[in-house]
Amino acid sequence: MTEPSAEFGTTSYLRAAFYNQYNVILLAGSASFSAALASWAPLVSGLVGEAVWLLAGPRLPAFRRHADAQQSARLAVRVPPPQLPAVPPEYAERAAAVEALLRRVEQLCRPRADLTLGDRQEIARRLAQLLPSFAEVCEAHQRLKRAAAQVPLGDLQTELASLHQALASETDLGVRSSLRRGLTVAERRIKQLESNEAACRSIELGLQNFQQSLALLAEAAAGLSTARELCAEIDGAASQLNRQGAADAERELATRNVTLPPASVSN
Repeated sequence: MTEPSAEFGTTSYLRAAFYNQYNVILLAGSASFSAALASWAPLVSGLVGEAVWLLAGPRLPAFRRHADAQQSARLAVRVPPPQLPAVPPEYAERAAAVEALLRRVEQLCRPRADLTLGDRQEIARRLAQLLPSFAEVCEAHQRLKRAAAQVPLGDLQTELASLHQALASETDLGVRSSLRRGLTVAERRIKQLESNEAACRSIELGLQNFQQSLALLAEAAAGLSTARELCAEIDGAASQLNRQGAADAERELATRNVTLPPASVSN
């Protein structure tokens, strides 16, 4: 059994050894015998045995597994399992699959003797952080799809062709200037919609890759991957979701800062 690393937190095996019920009973018993016999010998023997136990007990693999199991049971009762934040209805099935995969990874890590209690707690903490990130990306994807559906790209392209045709046949300089401004606005709107559609495709691909990564993570949790390797896999999935969310936030900010009036052909 490996020592718990500082990165994943530590378990106070010494404290667990001291408060072990059998240790407390024996220590109290030696004190009682000492009082009953009016002799220091039972108490001294008990203290010597206590020192030996506190020195050797916390280093025993069997005792560490016992202490880890007790601590896991206490945490399981005290800390409720993380719940997936609300997602748009059309993402409910995908969200349920993601939540099931995350719980599967956590369950596969529990019986592994090579993972300390601190390792399992850290893995569970990082897995829980994926749930709100996933929900945020789903919401961002929905917003972009709605924005892209407000004005069909084909209608704008038809409008742009009409503006080009009108500009080619117009001779009045004032009207031509207005048509050029209309062309500029229409081109910017088309570019913005194309950017939104590209972002939708990118986020959709990211969500699919995220689910595939979780499936691979479950296989790794059931195999020989170390705690560090599992945490690295989890961080990679989280980083992917965060990048998708940040890209969407930047696009939405740009959209809010640039208000584009509808383009139309003036007669």
